Amino acid sequence: MNEQAVSLLQQILHQQQEQTKLMRTQNNLLQAISDQNLTLIDALADEADDDPDSPPAHYLDGTPVQGGL
Repeated sequence: MNEQAVSLLQQILHQQQEQTKLMRTQNNLLQAISDQNLTLIDALADEADDDPDSPPAHYLDGTPVQGGL
């Protein structure tokens, strides 16, 4: 192969490596969002039996409200 072809292949490889790194970061962020959603669903499910008019016992992140139920 000539130098130009090798250079182009190296550029393609570099771009693919960068894209792979970005996709891993994106996957990690999506996993974090998924985990937070599951925590929120669990917290909401725990409060489902409570009186709907009562103040919430937990914040959306799952931490208990100070002075709450």
